[in-house]
Amino acid sequence: MRYDIELQVAKTALRQAALLTSGIQKKLLDKDVLEKEDRSPVTVADFGSQALVNRILAESFPLDPMIAEEGSVALREEENQALKARLEEEIGKLSDLKGEAILKAIDHGRVEQGKIPERFWTLDPIDGTKGFLRGDHYAIALALIEKGKVRAAALACPNMLLPSGEKGLLMLASENKETVYTSLFSDGPEVKAEARQPLEFQNALICESVESGHTSHSRSALIKEALGITKEPYRIDSQCKYAAVALGLANIYLRLPSQKGYKEKIWDHAAGKMIVERAGGTVTDTLGDPLDFTTPPLLENNLGVVASKNIDHAKLIAAVKNSE
Repeated sequence: MRYDIELQVAKTALRQAALLTSGIQKKLLDKDVLEKEDRSPVTVADFGSQALVNRILAESFPLDPMIAEEGSVALREEENQALKARLEEEIGKLSDLKGEAILKAIDHGRVEQGKIPERFWTLDPIDGTKGFLRGDHYAIALALIEKGKVRAAALACPNMLLPSGEKGLLMLASENKETVYTSLFSDGPEVKAEARQPLEFQNALICESVESGHTSHSRSALIKEALGITKEPYRIDSQCKYAAVALGLANIYLRLPSQKGYKEKIWDHAAGKMIVERAGGTVTDTLGDPLDFTTPPLLENNLGVVASKNIDHAKLIAAVKNSE
């Protein structure tokens, strides 16, 4: 079936990246962190994850561009050579990439500003960096976009548990494949993320960001009150929230803008969107409009994100609109 090869390659890539990132998280040192210009932390794991994923994609799809979060510019600066050496050390445990080849892998397929390709991949090598630094949840999110639509997606959540209790969740979906989950760190069966019976809102559970800077917790509380939701929100970092909704661990994910004019980045939502939708859920912006991926790297034509499964999405959107 179409996109089966892309999903298999994505599966391989995310498994290798997850081995690197989970290993680094276990022994994270202060020297593994630097600050971007926007003051958000970035680690050896971000760069290493992107290099490994890009290298595997380049081998199978050499002509496919990549729109990803990281670039190699900071690693070329003199003051970050110790970080670069640490990166090479970690990648060397899983790959033969070295030196300049690592930097080229990080930048593979990089799209020039304003030149939007018809087909491209988008990657967040570590989504939820602050959770990663706390030793908590994070995700590696990869999606294929063609003609402005997400066509295939892979979402790795190294610290989430499978229903069996095994640690390490990998979710896969495409427009030809309903969402399945499997083990991230071992070869196991792919299990369909089943649809469930619709819930009344009083029995629903909201999933939202741990960081209040990522979503308006106060506005979320108003929406909960309007819909009669009494359960405390399930707060988890990264696109693991999409995984939680797809699996039925939560029913609603609210990403409500906490700053006027803020636009979401495509790599923060592309994979999660398809994972939820192909599991029988719904994903729109806060106005109820479909997410538009024709303006990378930002969702310029959307305001926030609302995902749901097993509840009335139209009623949810009405409550979101009334909370403004």
